[in-house]
Amino acid sequence: MKIIVMALVASSASSGPADSADVDMEDTPIGVFHVEESTEKAAGTNLKAAISADLIDLSELRAAAERPPVGETLRLTLEETIRLALENNPDIVIAAYEPEKAEAEMVAARGEFDPVLQQNISYADTSMSLDQRLRRYAGFSSIDSTSVSSETALGGKLHYGTRYAVQFDMNYEESTFDNFRGEYGGQLGLTLTQPLLRGFGRDINTIRIRAAGNLREISEAQTQLTVLNTVADVVKSYWDLAGAVEAVRVHEGALRNAERLLAVNEKRREIGTGADIDVLQAKAGVAMRQSELIAAYALIADAGDVLKLALNLQDEGRFSRTVIIPTDRPSPEPHDSFDVASMTENIEQGERAALALRPEMRMTDLEIANAELDEQRARDEMRPQLDIVGSYTRGGRDRRLGKTLSGVIEEQDSTYGLGVQGSVVIGNRAARGAHQRARLNRRQAEERQKKTEMMLMMGVHYAGRAVITNKALMESNQQTVLLQEANVNAEEKRLQLGVTTSYQVLRVQEDLTAAQVQELQARIAYEKALVDFQLATGTLLRDLSIDLGA
Repeated sequence: MKIIVMALVASSASSGPADSADVDMEDTPIGVFHVEESTEKAAGTNLKAAISADLIDLSELRAAAERPPVGETLRLTLEETIRLALENNPDIVIAAYEPEKAEAEMVAARGEFDPVLQQNISYADTSMSLDQRLRRYAGFSSIDSTSVSSETALGGKLHYGTRYAVQFDMNYEESTFDNFRGEYGGQLGLTLTQPLLRGFGRDINTIRIRAAGNLREISEAQTQLTVLNTVADVVKSYWDLAGAVEAVRVHEGALRNAERLLAVNEKRREIGTGADIDVLQAKAGVAMRQSELIAAYALIADAGDVLKLALNLQDEGRFSRTVIIPTDRPSPEPHDSFDVASMTENIEQGERAALALRPEMRMTDLEIANAELDEQRARDEMRPQLDIVGSYTRGGRDRRLGKTLSGVIEEQDSTYGLGVQGSVVIGNRAARGAHQRARLNRRQAEERQKKTEMMLMMGVHYAGRAVITNKALMESNQQTVLLQEANVNAEEKRLQLGVTTSYQVLRVQEDLTAAQVQELQARIAYEKALVDFQLATGTLLRDLSIDLGA
């Protein structure tokens, strides 16, 4: 009570004029002291309620932080995950159809040389009036005739541009001239047309087949590129899931540290060396760690869904609820695919590997080859047409069918023919324009190849620097974790000696958790950087012993 009065006096003295006299205790109303005493008691009560350890209820957070019940699980190594992706990934399954489609195009191109069989059968009944001179000579006024004819032809094209046609004709006719006595006629003929300029040669006539073969190889390279990118994405998704699992362990350790601190502060309060504020701060730390653990569990679910989508896991046509458990863990040990100590040599080797193994280089080579084929075809179209045409026909005629066929075989009638036919397009602007366009397309393909080479080499440099950077970050974060662990141990011992506060211990524990999370992220980033380097150099499938030809 005396302390309160002195404080009021001091307050009055400081707020009044400098020359005013001291306050007389006897002149101060007694009611003032009662009001101040009540106010101080109320403030003390409110402060006690404000720092009460019961303000934070951990029961609901604790229940939420408990790991949800795990249903069906699927434990997978990285190798098993890659094998499932090769079998089930939708992108790989879709890309696998492209070579088959290209093969179908090649079959269609070969169909250009398939022979064509034609058959025509006709019947005719004719009545024709004769003019007066014919009537006087023939002795009748009209001619009536009936005929049935059959034409069978087999024609096609050979690889050197030769066009052939074999034709067999048979007809039966009866008319007024012969008192409607029927007669058979047969004819077997062969016609050959050989280009000498435009369309001459096997190279020109098989351009479509060779172009289709190149397209098939392009589709195979595209499929390989899809597999390469998909496997890289699957491996990185696997490491993301493994990292999420490891992050849960980090946050579980942080929660245990916070709970241990809470237990220490509760014990200190029981023996009288601690206060409610210490317990309240420790509870706040536990609540924060529980919230972080809940968020870490959610990250596991998200990373698992990404991996399940890549593996196309389904439960009776629905998105799978299976929980994937990765059994492999990222390793900080040096990797065979990249020696950090020899970065320059690794980059140079990576460039050579990329130019030799990346599917894009094979694709650009084939695109140039097809552009050259188009240019060759356009150049051929600029030539004039000059063809040699030869024909041979033998036939027979008789009232009996057998005799007619025998006449055909025995060459009762025969005809030989040989000729030359040609044409020249004046100006030929269409062909010249097509040739110019084909030549420019080839140049574009060559420039695209140069650009692809530069991009691949740049990708190797970029990926190599990422490996170096993430390796350094991983090693740096490992040292930081060791330092923070030592800080936590030291700070907890200081708390036991009473020379620090719970708040400071919580801050040091937070620094440790942050360092552990960063170290884990650096390990995952290092593994993913190695995958990106293998992807950039085109060695990923080889390093994983994946043979697409098997």
